[in-house]
Parts: sequence; structure tokens; C-alpha cells
Amino acid sequence: MDQTDDERREQKLSSVRIVRHHDGDSFPADDVVAREEPLEIKLNGVTLVYLMRLPGDDKLLAAGFCLSEGLISDRGQIELMQHCLEGDFAGMGEGAAASGEAPAGPGNLVEIKASLAKGADRFKEARIVRTGCGGADLQREVDLEGIEVVADTVFSPEVILRAPDALLAGQEIFQLSGGTHGAGIFDEAGNMLVVMEDVGRHNAVDKVLGHLLMSGESRGDKGMILSGRLSYEMVLKAARAGIPLVCSVSAPTALGVLVGDRAGVTLVGFLRGTGFNVYTHPRRIGSG
Repeated sequence: MDQTDDERREQKLSSVRIVRHHDGDSFPADDVVAREEPLEIKLNGVTLVYLMRLPGDDKLLAAGFCLSEGLISDRGQIELMQHCLEGDFAGMGEGAAASGEAPAGPGNLVEIKASLAKGADRFKEARIVRTGCGGADLQREVDLEGIEVVADTVFSPEVILRAPDALLAGQEIFQLSGGTHGAGIFDEAGNMLVVMEDVGRHNAVDKVLGHLLMSGESRGDKGMILSGRLSYEMVLKAARAGIPLVCSVSAPTALGVLVGDRAGVTLVGFLRGTGFNVYTHPRRIGSG
């Protein structure tokens, strides 16, 4: 049975009692905070990763993770995907459970069966990806062999300038709690096709990439807008998915710029107000 909007919102938020200080006074008040819970992702019976994430859209998150990690490249490779409420998280270790970062008991699990999955040897040991941390394997992740985005789509400056407001308009949980990152996908006409939120930047990106993968939408003519910085992990995820343009209201990192340059991704940073900076492959930005 499909969830209502209220049920989806309740799944993602927790009520808390706080003491608010304002103008020299203090008083008790009710507030809401974003939930942060673990998700186990299995591919062909093998646990890949445990993600600390904002609950909801878990199948899209799992599919997007497999896409952005280079394990699959097409929806047709997915033979089966199911969401369970039976993952036991035993592999997370006593330390994670004792610290309060994750429950030792039942949790959420997404299992995927996929053909032609490759690169799973990078996940010989399942990793815990905590909020704010990507799933980076520092020995392998910056290997760009075979990763090149070839796309002739040109985006007008006007379309790019509209993206931040459209992203914010779709971030309901952020507007209620202030505790999530956002990622959105827009087309060359400026239509915002999907906005996803999460407590982790990398998860928000994987959710929108999962949406593109599962919807069958083309990817070579789309732009992505992020609420956080353009680190190399974010750029690499986009490159693996074939997204030619990645924008952010924040700054890129040096390694993010390097990956964008070598992988053929146009990077736009400091997208605020009436301007922005283009760091790589400016040919995809029209003259206005």
C-alpha cells in the first residue's frame, strides 16, 4: 500500500523537546530533526555496504549506489530488487552499535540481483558509510580509466541560474529540519525532474541517480544540482552515471576539478544569485 505524504514525512522526521534561547529569554519548545538510520545493500547475495541514511527511497538509493559505483550501467542489468525489513546488521560490529550510530537489531535491507555486475571485488569487506562520508576507496576511486562523458548538450545560463531555487523548493525535509542535503536533476529546458534529500550528500546523489536509472530517463542530456561542495566523490558519481553537467551552490575541491576535467564533466560552482563559476568544459554552457 502506498504511503501518504504524512506517513512519508513521519518516516523521515523525529520529534524532539528542546530549550530555545531567543532575545535573552529561554523556553521549552517542540522541534523536529531528520532521522538517521542504517541501510544494508546486498548485490548478488554479497553485502556491499551499510549506509547511514535518511529513511525512504531506499530502492532508489541502492540502485543509484550500484550505478555510481560502476557496478551496473543499465536498468536492464537488474533482474530483481527487493526491500526487506530484516537486515540484522551483525556485520557492523559491536563498536558501531555501542556508539549509538546503528542498532544491533533488525534494520532495513535492499537486495539486488543483477547480471553483468562488475567491480564488486572492491567490496570484499562491507564498509560502513557514515553521514558526511563517502564510500571512498582511496586506492581505486580516482582511477578514471574508461570513464568519459561524451555529450553535446548545451545548457543556457538562465536554466542554470534557476536550478538552486528549484532545488530548495523540493527540499521539504530541509525546510522543516534544516538537517539534510539535496540533489536534483534538471533537463536542458530547466525542468526540475526530481529532487531527493538525505543526511549524507553522497546518498542524495545516489537517490537521484537511482531515479534516472529506474525511470529509464536519458542521462547524457541532464544536469545535476547539489546543495554541498563538489568533491571528487560527487563528480565521480556523476561521471560514472554519464551526467555531463554538475552544479553546486558551493565550491569544488581541487580533486573534484581534476576529475571533472579528465572525465568530461562540466562543473559549475558558487551558483548563487545572478552568477556562477565554470571550472571545466565550458563548451556546454551557452552564451546567454
